[in-house]
Amino acid sequence: LAQALVSRHIATPLGSALRQAHSPHEAMAWGALGAPAPLGMPLLLAAGDGWMLPQTLGSAVAVGGGSCSSVFELAAAALRHAPLVILVVLHLYAVGVGGAEAPDSSADETCSKGLGFNESVVPKDRGFQDLMACDEHHKRTCCERNDTAKVRQAWSNFAVVSSPRCAKLAQLAFCSVCDADVGVGINSFANTILLCPSFCLRWFEACIDDFFAPAALGLQACGPSALVCSPLREITQSAGEFCTRIGAPVGAFGLATSEKEPDACFDGVPSARSRGPGPKAHWVRPNKPSYGDEWWRPYVPRSYAAQAYMKKIQDYAPSVIVACVAVFFGWHLWNSSRD
Repeated sequence: LAQALVSRHIATPLGSALRQAHSPHEAMAWGALGAPAPLGMPLLLAAGDGWMLPQTLGSAVAVGGGSCSSVFELAAAALRHAPLVILVVLHLYAVGVGGAEAPDSSADETCSKGLGFNESVVPKDRGFQDLMACDEHHKRTCCERNDTAKVRQAWSNFAVVSSPRCAKLAQLAFCSVCDADVGVGINSFANTILLCPSFCLRWFEACIDDFFAPAALGLQACGPSALVCSPLREITQSAGEFCTRIGAPVGAFGLATSEKEPDACFDGVPSARSRGPGPKAHWVRPNKPSYGDEWWRPYVPRSYAAQAYMKKIQDYAPSVIVACVAVFFGWHLWNSSRD
Protein backbone atom coordinates (compact mmCIF):
# COMPACT_ATOMS: atom_id res chain seq x y z
CA LEU A 1 0.00 0.00 0.00
CA ALA A 2 2.79 2.42 0.93
CA GLN A 3 4.63 1.65 -2.31
CA ALA A 4 1.53 2.46 -4.35
CA LEU A 5 0.99 5.64 -2.44
CA VAL A 6 4.58 6.73 -2.96
CA SER A 7 4.24 6.45 -6.73
CA ARG A 8 0.94 8.34 -6.60
CA HIS A 9 2.45 10.89 -4.25
CA ILE A 10 5.21 11.74 -6.72
CA ALA A 11 2.85 11.89 -9.70
CA THR A 12 0.02 14.00 -8.17
CA PRO A 13 -0.25 16.97 -5.79
CA LEU A 14 -1.07 16.25 -2.16
CA GLY A 15 -4.53 17.84 -2.29
CA SER A 16 -5.70 15.75 -5.21
CA ALA A 17 -4.18 12.64 -3.62
CA LEU A 18 -6.19 13.21 -0.43
CA ARG A 19 -9.32 13.67 -2.50
CA GLN A 20 -8.62 10.41 -4.28
CA ALA A 21 -8.11 8.42 -1.05
CA HIS A 22 -10.71 5.70 -0.65
CA SER A 23 -10.15 4.68 3.00
CA PRO A 24 -9.10 6.25 6.37
CA HIS A 25 -5.89 4.20 6.35
CA GLU A 26 -4.97 5.57 2.97
CA ALA A 27 -5.65 9.13 4.10
CA MET A 28 -3.54 8.60 7.25
CA ALA A 29 -0.70 7.31 5.11
CA TRP A 30 -0.81 10.40 2.94
CA GLY A 31 -0.74 12.53 6.05
CA ALA A 32 2.38 10.74 7.21
CA LEU A 33 4.09 11.43 3.88
CA GLY A 34 3.80 15.17 4.31
CA ALA A 35 4.27 17.70 1.47
CA PRO A 36 4.91 16.37 -2.02
CA ALA A 37 8.60 16.02 -2.88
CA PRO A 38 9.97 17.50 -6.11
CA LEU A 39 10.26 15.17 -9.07
CA GLY A 40 14.01 15.63 -9.20
CA MET A 41 14.54 14.31 -5.64
CA PRO A 42 17.01 11.40 -5.59
CA LEU A 43 15.63 8.04 -4.52
CA LEU A 44 18.81 7.26 -2.52
CA LEU A 45 20.90 9.61 -0.39
CA ALA A 46 24.50 9.07 0.68
CA ALA A 47 24.97 8.41 4.40
CA GLY A 48 28.47 7.53 5.49
CA ASP A 49 29.55 4.24 3.97
CA GLY A 50 26.09 3.31 2.77
CA TRP A 51 22.89 4.65 1.33
CA MET A 52 19.60 5.68 2.95
CA LEU A 53 16.12 6.55 1.77
CA PRO A 54 14.89 10.18 1.96
CA GLN A 55 13.05 11.10 5.15
CA THR A 56 9.61 11.21 3.60
CA LEU A 57 10.00 7.78 2.06
CA GLY A 58 11.49 6.40 5.25
CA SER A 59 8.47 7.54 7.25
CA ALA A 60 6.19 5.87 4.76
CA VAL A 61 8.13 2.64 5.18
CA ALA A 62 7.73 2.86 8.92
CA VAL A 63 3.98 3.24 8.55
CA GLY A 64 3.75 0.34 6.11
CA GLY A 65 5.44 -2.20 8.39
CA GLY A 66 8.27 -4.69 8.05
CA SER A 67 7.09 -6.29 4.81
CA CYS A 68 7.38 -2.98 2.99
CA SER A 69 10.83 -2.45 4.51
CA SER A 70 12.22 -5.53 2.85
CA VAL A 71 10.70 -4.46 -0.46
CA PHE A 72 12.37 -1.06 -0.26
CA GLU A 73 15.70 -2.59 0.72
CA LEU A 74 15.54 -4.76 -2.39
CA ALA A 75 14.60 -1.75 -4.51
CA ALA A 76 17.47 0.23 -3.00
CA ALA A 77 19.94 -2.51 -3.87
CA ALA A 78 18.62 -2.70 -7.43
CA LEU A 79 18.86 1.07 -7.89
CA ARG A 80 22.38 1.09 -6.46
CA HIS A 81 23.55 -1.32 -9.19
CA ALA A 82 21.29 0.02 -11.97
CA PRO A 83 23.98 2.15 -13.70
CA LEU A 84 26.34 -0.82 -13.86
CA VAL A 85 23.60 -3.09 -15.24
CA ILE A 86 22.70 -0.51 -17.89
CA LEU A 87 26.32 -0.19 -18.96
CA VAL A 88 26.69 -3.97 -19.24
CA VAL A 89 23.50 -4.24 -21.31
CA LEU A 90 24.59 -1.44 -23.65
CA HIS A 91 28.02 -3.04 -24.07
CA LEU A 92 26.53 -6.43 -24.90
CA TYR A 93 24.13 -4.82 -27.36
CA ALA A 94 26.95 -2.98 -29.11
CA VAL A 95 29.06 -6.12 -29.35
CA GLY A 96 26.09 -8.10 -30.64
CA VAL A 97 25.26 -5.59 -33.36
CA GLY A 98 28.86 -5.39 -34.47
CA GLY A 99 29.21 -9.15 -34.59
CA ALA A 100 25.95 -9.57 -36.50
CA GLU A 101 27.10 -7.37 -39.34
CA ALA A 102 28.56 -9.45 -42.15
CA PRO A 103 31.90 -8.21 -43.42
CA ASP A 104 31.77 -6.44 -46.76
CA SER A 105 33.61 -8.72 -49.15
CA SER A 106 33.10 -6.49 -52.17
CA ALA A 107 36.41 -4.77 -51.49
CA ASP A 108 38.19 -8.10 -52.12
CA GLU A 109 36.44 -8.73 -55.46
CA THR A 110 38.72 -7.49 -58.20
CA CYS A 111 37.87 -7.51 -61.89
CA SER A 112 38.87 -10.56 -63.92
CA LYS A 113 41.91 -10.44 -66.15
CA GLY A 114 40.49 -13.30 -68.21
CA LEU A 115 37.76 -10.99 -69.53
CA GLY A 116 40.22 -8.26 -70.39
CA PHE A 117 39.67 -6.06 -67.32
CA ASN A 118 42.23 -4.40 -65.09
CA GLU A 119 42.67 -6.89 -62.26
CA SER A 120 43.86 -4.20 -59.84
CA VAL A 121 40.46 -2.46 -59.65
CA VAL A 122 37.06 -3.37 -58.23
CA PRO A 123 33.62 -2.84 -59.82
CA LYS A 124 32.73 0.83 -59.67
CA ASP A 125 29.81 3.15 -60.19
CA ARG A 126 30.31 4.72 -63.64
CA GLY A 127 26.87 6.24 -64.01
CA PHE A 128 26.60 9.36 -66.21
CA GLN A 129 30.10 8.87 -67.60
CA ASP A 130 31.42 8.01 -71.06
CA LEU A 131 30.17 4.41 -71.38
CA MET A 132 28.51 3.73 -74.72
CA ALA A 133 26.06 0.92 -73.88
CA CYS A 134 24.63 -1.31 -71.13
CA ASP A 135 23.04 1.42 -69.01
CA GLU A 136 21.58 -1.15 -66.61
CA HIS A 137 25.08 -2.07 -65.39
CA HIS A 138 26.60 1.41 -65.06
CA LYS A 139 26.08 1.55 -61.27
CA ARG A 140 28.30 -1.48 -60.65
CA THR A 141 30.59 -2.58 -63.46
CA CYS A 142 34.14 -3.42 -64.50
CA CYS A 143 33.55 -2.09 -68.03
CA GLU A 144 35.13 1.04 -69.42
CA ARG A 145 34.38 2.90 -72.62
CA ASN A 146 36.31 0.55 -74.92
CA ASP A 147 34.54 -2.49 -73.41
CA THR A 148 31.08 -1.04 -74.10
CA ALA A 149 32.23 -0.22 -77.66
CA LYS A 150 32.88 -3.95 -78.21
CA VAL A 151 29.41 -4.77 -76.86
CA ARG A 152 27.80 -2.25 -79.18
CA GLN A 153 29.65 -3.63 -82.19
CA ALA A 154 28.68 -7.24 -81.39
CA TRP A 155 25.02 -6.27 -80.98
CA SER A 156 24.78 -4.16 -84.17
CA ASN A 157 23.54 -6.98 -86.44
CA PHE A 158 20.86 -8.00 -83.95
CA ALA A 159 19.71 -4.39 -83.65
CA VAL A 160 19.20 -4.01 -87.40
CA VAL A 161 17.79 -7.30 -88.66
CA SER A 162 16.33 -9.15 -85.65
CA SER A 163 12.86 -8.96 -84.18
CA PRO A 164 12.50 -6.51 -81.25
CA ARG A 165 12.28 -9.23 -78.57
CA CYS A 166 15.23 -11.16 -80.01
CA ALA A 167 17.29 -7.98 -80.20
CA LYS A 168 16.44 -7.08 -76.59
CA LEU A 169 17.45 -10.48 -75.21
CA ALA A 170 20.63 -10.34 -77.30
CA GLN A 171 21.40 -6.94 -75.80
CA LEU A 172 21.00 -8.34 -72.27
CA ALA A 173 23.25 -11.29 -73.11
CA PHE A 174 25.99 -9.18 -74.73
CA CYS A 175 25.87 -6.66 -71.87
CA SER A 176 26.41 -9.47 -69.35
CA VAL A 177 30.15 -8.90 -69.70
CA CYS A 178 29.60 -5.53 -67.95
CA ASP A 179 27.73 -7.09 -65.02
CA ALA A 180 29.85 -6.83 -61.86
CA ASP A 181 29.33 -10.47 -60.82
CA VAL A 182 30.48 -11.60 -64.27
CA GLY A 183 33.39 -9.17 -64.21
CA VAL A 184 34.78 -10.45 -60.89
CA GLY A 185 34.37 -14.12 -61.77
CA ILE A 186 31.29 -15.07 -59.74
CA ASN A 187 29.20 -15.69 -62.86
CA SER A 188 32.10 -16.47 -65.18
CA PHE A 189 34.99 -18.89 -65.46
CA ALA A 190 38.25 -17.72 -67.03
CA ASN A 191 37.03 -15.98 -70.22
CA THR A 192 33.66 -17.76 -70.39
CA ILE A 193 30.45 -15.98 -69.36
CA LEU A 194 28.11 -18.48 -67.67
CA LEU A 195 24.48 -17.98 -68.71
CA CYS A 196 21.66 -19.44 -66.63
CA PRO A 197 19.63 -22.15 -68.44
CA SER A 198 16.37 -20.22 -67.94
CA PHE A 199 17.83 -17.05 -69.50
CA CYS A 200 19.32 -19.02 -72.39
CA LEU A 201 15.94 -20.63 -73.07
CA ARG A 202 14.18 -17.25 -73.13
CA TRP A 203 16.75 -15.92 -75.58
CA PHE A 204 16.40 -18.97 -77.83
CA GLU A 205 12.60 -18.80 -77.86
CA ALA A 206 12.68 -15.07 -78.66
CA CYS A 207 14.91 -15.68 -81.72
CA ILE A 208 13.41 -18.96 -82.95
CA ASP A 209 11.88 -17.35 -86.07
CA ASP A 210 14.76 -14.98 -86.86
CA PHE A 211 17.38 -15.63 -89.53
CA PHE A 212 20.96 -16.53 -88.70
CA ALA A 213 24.07 -17.25 -90.72
CA PRO A 214 27.20 -19.34 -90.06
CA ALA A 215 30.17 -17.40 -88.72
CA ALA A 216 33.79 -18.14 -87.95
CA LEU A 217 32.96 -18.64 -84.26
CA GLY A 218 29.50 -20.18 -84.63
CA LEU A 219 26.36 -18.19 -85.42
CA GLN A 220 25.55 -14.58 -86.07
CA ALA A 221 22.44 -12.64 -86.95
CA CYS A 222 21.84 -12.48 -90.69
CA GLY A 223 23.47 -9.24 -91.80
CA PRO A 224 24.18 -7.62 -95.20
CA SER A 225 27.46 -9.51 -95.59
CA ALA A 226 25.93 -12.96 -95.02
CA LEU A 227 25.68 -15.24 -98.05
CA VAL A 228 23.33 -17.93 -96.68
CA CYS A 229 20.75 -17.30 -93.95
CA SER A 230 18.25 -19.70 -92.41
CA PRO A 231 15.62 -19.53 -89.67
CA LEU A 232 17.00 -20.51 -86.29
CA ARG A 233 14.48 -23.35 -85.94
CA GLU A 234 16.05 -24.98 -89.01
CA ILE A 235 19.60 -24.60 -87.67
CA THR A 236 19.17 -26.01 -84.18
CA GLN A 237 16.48 -27.08 -81.74
CA SER A 238 18.73 -26.80 -78.70
CA ALA A 239 18.79 -23.62 -76.61
CA GLY A 240 22.17 -24.57 -75.15
CA GLU A 241 23.72 -25.02 -78.58
CA PHE A 242 22.34 -21.69 -79.74
CA CYS A 243 23.71 -19.76 -76.73
CA THR A 244 27.16 -21.31 -76.87
CA ARG A 245 27.52 -20.79 -80.64
CA ILE A 246 26.72 -17.08 -80.51
CA GLY A 247 29.94 -15.07 -80.33
CA ALA A 248 30.30 -13.00 -77.15
CA PRO A 249 31.78 -9.49 -77.22
CA VAL A 250 34.61 -10.74 -74.99
CA GLY A 251 35.52 -14.38 -74.53
CA ALA A 252 32.65 -16.81 -75.08
CA PHE A 253 29.24 -17.78 -73.74
CA GLY A 254 28.88 -20.92 -71.68
CA LEU A 255 25.84 -22.66 -70.19
CA ALA A 256 25.76 -23.21 -66.44
CA THR A 257 24.14 -26.22 -64.82
CA SER A 258 20.71 -25.86 -63.26
CA GLU A 259 22.20 -26.35 -59.78
CA LYS A 260 24.14 -23.09 -60.12
CA GLU A 261 21.07 -21.02 -61.01
CA PRO A 262 20.75 -18.18 -60.14
CA ASP A 263 23.69 -17.65 -57.75
CA ALA A 264 26.57 -18.64 -60.05
CA CYS A 265 25.30 -17.66 -63.51
CA PHE A 266 23.93 -14.61 -65.30
CA ASP A 267 20.12 -14.51 -65.37
CA GLY A 268 19.62 -11.11 -66.97
CA VAL A 269 19.27 -9.18 -63.69
CA PRO A 270 22.03 -6.62 -63.02
CA SER A 271 23.97 -7.23 -59.81
CA ALA A 272 23.62 -3.54 -58.95
CA ARG A 273 19.94 -4.18 -58.12
CA SER A 274 20.73 -6.74 -55.43
CA ARG A 275 24.14 -5.56 -54.21
CA GLY A 276 23.83 -1.83 -54.67
CA PRO A 277 26.16 0.54 -56.52
CA GLY A 278 29.91 0.22 -56.25
CA PRO A 279 32.32 2.92 -55.15
CA LYS A 280 32.09 6.01 -57.30
CA ALA A 281 34.62 6.06 -60.12
CA HIS A 282 36.63 9.13 -60.98
CA TRP A 283 34.33 11.24 -63.14
CA VAL A 284 35.24 11.49 -66.81
CA ARG A 285 33.51 14.01 -69.04
CA PRO A 286 31.43 12.14 -71.66
CA ASN A 287 32.45 12.74 -75.25
CA LYS A 288 29.99 14.28 -77.68
CA PRO A 289 28.02 11.48 -79.36
CA SER A 290 29.40 10.56 -82.75
CA TYR A 291 27.02 9.35 -85.45
CA GLY A 292 29.66 8.49 -88.04
CA ASP A 293 31.33 10.28 -90.93
CA GLU A 294 28.95 9.33 -93.73
CA TRP A 295 27.86 12.20 -95.98
CA TRP A 296 24.17 11.58 -95.37
CA ARG A 297 24.31 11.75 -91.55
CA PRO A 298 23.64 15.52 -91.24
CA TYR A 299 20.51 15.22 -93.41
CA VAL A 300 18.89 12.35 -91.47
CA PRO A 301 17.13 12.74 -88.09
CA ARG A 302 19.36 11.61 -85.22
CA SER A 303 16.92 9.02 -83.94
CA TYR A 304 18.22 5.49 -83.68
CA ALA A 305 15.58 4.07 -86.06
CA ALA A 306 16.32 6.59 -88.82
CA GLN A 307 20.09 6.15 -88.53
CA ALA A 308 19.78 2.34 -88.55
CA TYR A 309 17.47 2.45 -91.60
CA MET A 310 19.89 4.61 -93.58
CA LYS A 311 22.79 2.41 -92.52
CA LYS A 312 20.90 -0.59 -93.84
CA ILE A 313 20.30 1.18 -97.17
CA GLN A 314 23.98 2.04 -97.36
CA ASP A 315 24.99 -1.58 -96.78
CA TYR A 316 22.66 -2.91 -99.49
CA ALA A 317 23.18 -0.07 -101.99
CA PRO A 318 26.18 -1.64 -103.82
CA SER A 319 24.27 -4.88 -104.42
CA VAL A 320 21.23 -2.96 -105.68
CA ILE A 321 23.36 -0.87 -108.07
CA VAL A 322 25.12 -3.94 -109.47
CA ALA A 323 21.78 -5.67 -109.98
CA CYS A 324 20.34 -2.63 -111.79
CA VAL A 325 23.38 -2.40 -114.09
CA ALA A 326 23.14 -6.13 -114.89
CA VAL A 327 19.44 -5.78 -115.73
CA PHE A 328 20.14 -2.78 -117.95
CA PHE A 329 22.84 -4.56 -119.95
CA GLY A 330 20.70 -7.68 -120.23
CA TRP A 331 17.79 -5.67 -121.54
CA HIS A 332 20.10 -3.85 -124.02
CA LEU A 333 21.56 -7.15 -125.31
CA TRP A 334 18.08 -8.64 -125.69
CA ASN A 335 16.90 -5.68 -127.75
CA SER A 336 20.05 -5.86 -129.92
CA SER A 337 19.48 -9.51 -130.68
CA ARG A 338 15.92 -8.78 -131.85
CA ASP A 339 17.12 -6.17 -134.29
